[in-house]
Amino acid sequence: MPVRSFVSFWWIICLSTWLFGGCHSAGTHPEQQPVAPGVVPVQVVKTKDGYQLLRGGKPYTIKGVAGLQQLERVQALGGNSLRLYTTNYADAILDKAQQQGLTVMLGLWMKPEYEDFDYFDRKAVARQQAEIREQVLRFRHHPALLMWNVGNELDNHTNNPRAFQALNEVARMIHELDPHHPVTTTLTSNFNMVSAVERFCPDLDVLTVNIFGGLGELDSRLVQDGWAGPYIVGEYGARGWWEAPRTTWRAPLDQSSNTKAEFMRTRFEKSVTGQPRRCLGSYVLYWGQRFEQTAMWFSLFTDKGEKTAVVDMVHYLWTGKQVANKAPRLARLRLGGLPPERNVLLRPGATYQASVEATDPEADSLRFTWQVVPEVDENFVLPQDRTAPEPLPNIIQQAQGERVLLQAPRKKGPYRLLVMASDGHGSVATHSYPFFVGQLTAADRAKEPQGSFRKKAFQ
Repeated sequence: MPVRSFVSFWWIICLSTWLFGGCHSAGTHPEQQPVAPGVVPVQVVKTKDGYQLLRGGKPYTIKGVAGLQQLERVQALGGNSLRLYTTNYADAILDKAQQQGLTVMLGLWMKPEYEDFDYFDRKAVARQQAEIREQVLRFRHHPALLMWNVGNELDNHTNNPRAFQALNEVARMIHELDPHHPVTTTLTSNFNMVSAVERFCPDLDVLTVNIFGGLGELDSRLVQDGWAGPYIVGEYGARGWWEAPRTTWRAPLDQSSNTKAEFMRTRFEKSVTGQPRRCLGSYVLYWGQRFEQTAMWFSLFTDKGEKTAVVDMVHYLWTGKQVANKAPRLARLRLGGLPPERNVLLRPGATYQASVEATDPEADSLRFTWQVVPEVDENFVLPQDRTAPEPLPNIIQQAQGERVLLQAPRKKGPYRLLVMASDGHGSVATHSYPFFVGQLTAADRAKEPQGSFRKKAFQ
């Protein structure tokens, strides 16, 4: 059954359930409670021009980060908020955010159906709601709290409206317990369940969407799929590996860190700063360093804290100013003289030249790091099982700055060449290049992705 027909069917069945359960609109609350000491009230209000987020009665635009590293640099670079996906360790993180002058969009975890959670099991749903109730009571008076984010990507691998009915029950409960902080939920950029949220979740104040390559079309897509209210960009950044062009053996093609920065800018200016009447702000991913496809695909910093051009761009988008020391730039990464989109196949054990063109805005002398690692197929890796592969020994030979000799591994299979250029002043540029060793068979070409379990929680 088509998704929209399925949703409509459930809408008819469940109409009376939520219609008589009360309706909560943006900027209003079912009952007013005295403001506890230290609490800064937050509201989503409808204005004559659109929607606005108010914190302590003053306009507040979210300039946020997703990630728990380098928090001391957020405010210095112009940011003001942090996204947490669960309440794990939230006591310490909320306190640290408060010390750093940051607010927190605090996640209340609702299990997605791909974790084998049954939203038709009333007892399981009730237990989950009771757990969330305790979390709200525990953190509702923290001065760093900005809003509640109930669930992350509940629409991932499901078209069950019952999950969104349960979501609205949680949202209504939160408003009763805490009328001073808005409630949102986060969807994927598939948009297939936006209409379900619109119909089944009237108690949400704002909708949050994780979106990367499609960020520039976010506003129009939400309107098209039935959401005319305010929105927040829950994650944005580089082009996702799941939406990137691929080699014939299904390896995603990366972008250099400076290309990622420009890719992000054009889309951000369309759907975030370009939509001030609807977009309440955004959270960039990933503020720190973590492995996903490569160590630097989404990472804005190295494990040593060196920043990329994406950080420079985020600072510019937040403040309109340029950083004092800009990150280096990489272009024309080649292996055997060919770009990665040429589907490069190497002979086992043979030697090839790899090269890249690098420049630095301040003409700093650059130091290069080259590595080769086994390729990772993210389509078959759950987040909790994700680990970075170790660089292969004795593969990179005769490294001379922008050029190296590479001896192809002797074992057949997919690999990835990594390159990093450091300016010695805290900034780097990164890039990667997928290649295949051996003869490519029909089986190697036929492997198709089976969907993405890309996100769970970043704690």
